This record gives sequence, structure tokens and C-alpha cells, in this order.
Amino acid sequence: MKKIYDKEFKIQTIQMIKNEGKTVTQVARELGISGNTLYRWMAEFQQDGKQAFPGSGQLKPEDQASRDLQKRIRDLEEENEILKKGDALLRKRPALIYSFIHDHRFKLRVAKMCSVFEVSRSGYYAWREHRGKQTKRSKNRKKLEQRIRRIFLDSRRLYGSRKIKEILGQQGFHVSGKTVARMMKELGLRSRTVKKYKATTNSKHNFPVYDNVLDRGFTAEAPNRKWVADITYVWTSEGWLYLASIMDLYSRKIVGFHMDERMTKDLVIAALDRAFSQQRPRGEVLHHSDRGSQYASHDYQARLRTYKMKGSMSRKGNCYDNACIESFHSVLKKELVYLEKFKTRKQAKKRIFEYITCFYNGKRIHSAIGYFTPNEYKRMYRFAA
Repeated sequence: MKKIYDKEFKIQTIQMIKNEGKTVTQVARELGISGNTLYRWMAEFQQDGKQAFPGSGQLKPEDQASRDLQKRIRDLEEENEILKKGDALLRKRPALIYSFIHDHRFKLRVAKMCSVFEVSRSGYYAWREHRGKQTKRSKNRKKLEQRIRRIFLDSRRLYGSRKIKEILGQQGFHVSGKTVARMMKELGLRSRTVKKYKATTNSKHNFPVYDNVLDRGFTAEAPNRKWVADITYVWTSEGWLYLASIMDLYSRKIVGFHMDERMTKDLVIAALDRAFSQQRPRGEVLHHSDRGSQYASHDYQARLRTYKMKGSMSRKGNCYDNACIESFHSVLKKELVYLEKFKTRKQAKKRIFEYITCFYNGKRIHSAIGYFTPNEYKRMYRFAA
């Protein structure tokens, strides 16, 4: 037998939903009433207020006709309101109609709106479920966008899509490089590196030179087996500042560097002394450089012999023979030097020191060593040993 609820019961039920913060689903479950019934009660109460439910409870036969008439009037008014608000959607795609129904589901009956728009209720509920899945995908995408932006900013706005893809993989987010590149473009995230180039050292001298023993063997089996050295320059408002760097080919770590306003043999000797004192290599180290006069000088060669290092030099005019260290200097300029204007050499020294020791060695991932940082890769060898 169909259950009949009086006016007081219906109003109290509606007030329970509005005043006690309970959802329609909760109240429907507690009272054993369908959710659609409660939504209908709420729509009627919102429309007629305390005049709603005039025929609730046991009706007298003479009141039945009046009740039916009032119900028909409400139905027509509701249909008119639906048509008035949704007329522009009638000739649109069903998805837009479903969206309208969803937005007005607390004011108007779902069944009535589906009837007016001539769409099925099952179609609406299927759309709503699909919409929920889309919302979940949207939330996941937003989380991925936030992570990409965080990695990009953490890299000082230097990383491109390839490096960000690798960092995401290390963090458990496995997405394709094309996806990362597309999302970075949509977010307006573009690496701020700048490309420039200029030669530095002078190989026209009478000092003896070594053969190219390294022969582009840019990998090493262990730390402190192969070092490569080079000089680059940095412009400041006070004039040029020269940087001599030494890289360990095993970990791509910059193990020694020195800066001065003059490009002399003392500049490169100071970088070599620092590298040796900090690394204390055991066994012979193959030291490779270009044929610049600073590296070919008698004093520098004497220092190599003191440290029991074997000399190797690039072929004349062949920049690829010392590509790794030249690549580092290129990265340094693209990621730091060309992005800033240094007023003084002291300012430039401070920023370059911080870039090499903190960012490049300690934080910047490197493709040649499996997208680890130089410090991480060196520590991994020590633990493996």
C-alpha cells in the first residue's frame, strides 16, 4: 500500500534538511523515503511556502478534485518555468540539457525536467556519473600542473620538458615528454636559458703539448680517474672575470674552480690546487685540457707531475675533444650569466660560486648520469663500493 505523509511531516522533514545540515540522501535513508520524493517536497515547499501540501494526509472525497486541479496548476507552472529558463537549450546537445538539469535539480524535479526536455532520466544519471569521472581527471591534471610548476620554479625556471619529465618519474608521476611539453606550453612555462658563444684560450705558443690520450672517452669507471679542464669568461660592469673549472667525468661534478680578473696560468693552477686538495685522488688521474698557453705552461705541467697526473690535450682547433667541460660552461652562461647583469666582479663571483656548489653540483640533474645530480651520483658509487 502506498504510504501517505501529512503536511506537518513533510514540512518537518524539509526543515531537518535545511536547518540541521543533513543531506537529502541522509534523510531519505533515515526515513525510508526515496530521494526523488524529498526533492519534490522541497520544490513544492519552495514554490508555495506554508501553503504547500494542501491535500496531505487523508483527503475527503470532495477535496480530491480540488487537489488534482492544484497539482495540475503547479505542474503547468513548473513546466512553464523550465521552458522559460531552458528554451535556449532545447536545440542544443544533450550534454547541455543535462548540465541545466543538474544545476536546477534542487529547485525543480529531475523527472519533470527530463520529461519537458524529452531526455531520459537514465541518460541524465549516466551523464552525471561520467561528469564525476571527468571531475576526478580534472583534479588529477591540476595536481600535475602544480607539480610541474613547482619543479620548474625550483629549477630557477631553467628546466625544459625533458628534465621535468625525469623529475616527475622520480617522484612517481609517469607521464610522457609530449604531455609535459604541452602542459608547460599551456601554463606559459618556458626555460629562460640564452645561447651565446665566444672562444677564450690562445693555443698559439711554443710550449710542448700532449697527445689526445682521452680521445673523447667521456666516461669513467670511478671517481677521480678522468678530469677535464677549461677556462671561460664572464662580463661585469668592472670588466671581464675569468673562470677556470675542472670536472670529474665520472659524476660530471665540478671538483675545482677559481675566478680572477686575469686569464693567466695562476688562474688554472689555483683551480687545480683546489680540486686536488678537496678530492685527494688515489692513483693516477688523466687530466685533459685544450692547448691553451695556461695549461701548456711549464708551471702548470710541473704541478701535474707533482700530483702524479697524466696529461692529455685536445687536437688543435677541435672543440669536441673537450666537449663536456665546454658544455658545462655553456650551461653556466645560459642558466646564470646571460640572465643577470653583474655590476661588480665580487657580485659575479658570489653568484657563480653559489651556482656551482649549491645548484649545479647539488641540485641540477644531468642526463649523462641517469638524471641524478653530480653529488648524488658520486655518493652512489661510494655506497656501491
